[in-house]
Amino acid sequence: MTQHHPDPGDLLPYGYPALHVDRIVRHTPGALEAVKAVTYHELDSHLGSARPGRFPATLALESFLQACGLLVLQESEDAGGQLLIFGSARGVRVLGAVGAGELLVHNVELVDRDEETATFTGRSRAAGDGRVVLEVDRAITLIRPAGSLDAGAA
Repeated sequence: MTQHHPDPGDLLPYGYPALHVDRIVRHTPGALEAVKAVTYHELDSHLGSARPGRFPATLALESFLQACGLLVLQESEDAGGQLLIFGSARGVRVLGAVGAGELLVHNVELVDRDEETATFTGRSRAAGDGRVVLEVDRAITLIRPAGSLDAGAA
């Protein structure tokens, strides 16, 4: 039986060109697998004519962190009422890169969560050959009420 997962664009508060997760593949309590398809169009917008381009490591990390956010939102009763803010990342190792036509697969695990923070670990790999391109020992996301950034909010 195929499990249905929501569209990442329906959970995260932004779309193209800031959304860097295309699909949630698997979700179990405390863990999520998501993919990002890297395209030539995307590389052109970031690298111009510097081909053969590779997806920048900063965007690979952003994509990984968005997968972490999706895990929090998948497990929240009030996903629409939460604002996620990246806090910090430690033990980040860039071990490779993916190019146009490749899928970047993120496997993220929730290590700890309370009312205000969530801590993750995980890795990202290229779907085709399974090579690990990014490892993150610890990433922390702050969880705030969605209206906390509204003008005049205390």
